[in-house]
Amino acid sequence: MAGLCGTSAAQPQLLPVQTFEASWTHLGGGAQRSCAVDLPSPPFNSPRWVVDHDNNGYEISFLGQAGIAVYAGERANDGLVFAAGALDSEIDGTPSPMTIYKLFAISRSTGLVVWSAVIDEPLLDSSSSPAIDERNRVVFYGSGHHLRAFNIADGTPAWTITLDREIVNASPLIVWEPGSPGRLLITDYDGFPYNGNCAHVYCINTDAFDALRNPYTPGSVVWSTCIGASSGNSVSYLPRSLGGTGLVYVASIGQYGQEPGHIYAFSLFPSDPQNVSPVWTFTNSLMLGYFGGVCIAPSAPGLLPRGNPSIYAASYAFFGGTDSANLVKINAVNGQRIWSTPSNRSSSIPIPIPGGFVALAAGYDSSSIAMVELFQDFGASARLVWDTSGVISAGGWSNQPVLAKFGGKNLLASGSPPSTFSNPWKWSPTLYLLDMSRSPDQGGFVVQQYDGVGGSPAIVGASLYCVGAIGLAAFGPTPSDLDLSGDGLINIDDLMAWERGIGSRDINLDGIVDSRDKAVLMTSLRAMEASALRGDRR
Repeated sequence: MAGLCGTSAAQPQLLPVQTFEASWTHLGGGAQRSCAVDLPSPPFNSPRWVVDHDNNGYEISFLGQAGIAVYAGERANDGLVFAAGALDSEIDGTPSPMTIYKLFAISRSTGLVVWSAVIDEPLLDSSSSPAIDERNRVVFYGSGHHLRAFNIADGTPAWTITLDREIVNASPLIVWEPGSPGRLLITDYDGFPYNGNCAHVYCINTDAFDALRNPYTPGSVVWSTCIGASSGNSVSYLPRSLGGTGLVYVASIGQYGQEPGHIYAFSLFPSDPQNVSPVWTFTNSLMLGYFGGVCIAPSAPGLLPRGNPSIYAASYAFFGGTDSANLVKINAVNGQRIWSTPSNRSSSIPIPIPGGFVALAAGYDSSSIAMVELFQDFGASARLVWDTSGVISAGGWSNQPVLAKFGGKNLLASGSPPSTFSNPWKWSPTLYLLDMSRSPDQGGFVVQQYDGVGGSPAIVGASLYCVGAIGLAAFGPTPSDLDLSGDGLINIDDLMAWERGIGSRDINLDGIVDSRDKAVLMTSLRAMEASALRGDRR
């Protein structure tokens, strides 16, 4: 059951969650942007459904490198996939020479567009991702000068805020802790043609007004502060339940050609919202900036004394080869550098892997070469173990892979770089599933591949979602496929229904009902149960 974390009497009351699935609420999955799930990766040999048109028959071009968000819902048929895209022409159903950009809400069970809402045209091919506030039943999207909030149920506007500058490649962060009001954080853009020193991080209220506990209306700016030049710098947060200390983290470019990039830690609830300063600042040792988000990794469980959480961040170099940038690990409590190691240029979020490894999608198919890199983290130092160059064309600086951790296997779902060199924000043509326990030259490294999609994927329950040239595709069984008993819930009753021959028992959709279908259903139920027990529902 999702927790009721606010203090205002006006907080909405949530119904019990019946699917036991964790929503994919942010770029990277959750607020800490770990880009990983404790679930098996669904097979993606054939999509369960593909959507490429709206309900009026207009073709949708989804933003190729933008992430998506997935709302699990309370019951099997409630779930929605949120993705941004463009319609070539539509004004009230009448053809028009204008291109209309929209946020689309698509049913997880049917692949039909449930609703769509107009958003600003993305500046500079911005690839921002939606974000979901499950407590207030709102989905957010930032483009142009506006951060827009839409009601999940029907897409009606909840509120809109105008920022000082445009949003480019940055995705919202939603934070709510027990006993505290909800907050959203986002950065605006300061790069060319601006002076590169005036981007801001904004902390915005998302909860209902309460004169004593939360004297802000939804959409009000609680605080903001300058972070220098910024593009694509999504804010991250580690919940207190995982060892967080109430800090939000954001990287920045620094100042072009004058100073390197920085990573800042700010108090989510500063003592003086009118005069906010960093709790600490990390400065890159190279004259390179950060153009993406950072990952916050909790300290290793079971170790006494428990260590501090860590931050992983990758920089971007405009010149040089595959080792011209750097990957850093820093202490999330005090901002001290733990290690820095050469890496390929990237705006992607690094992904910690069990066993002391870190994966990074990086590079650009010019002098640096697009690739996935694997680093070994020794604690106080790190080194490159392998990369995929010369074997497969995977990864790239703008693609965000997802790690599926289940049954002792670590499988990375990663798209290939866009095939159009001149436009690195277009669709990735291929989605790969890579076995991270093997090297690229070993047999079995590529577990699976699918041609047609390859954008930054999301995994929720037994399903994987990804965009590409064919549209938005869903792989694996839908929630309604798992609801064999037909009661709207996904639980042990569905396994009993399968045993009794009730419902559509071909879970893996291969045309044959056999033990493999039962295995998929059992794996899904066990993974959902484990997720619920850990409190992973975001």
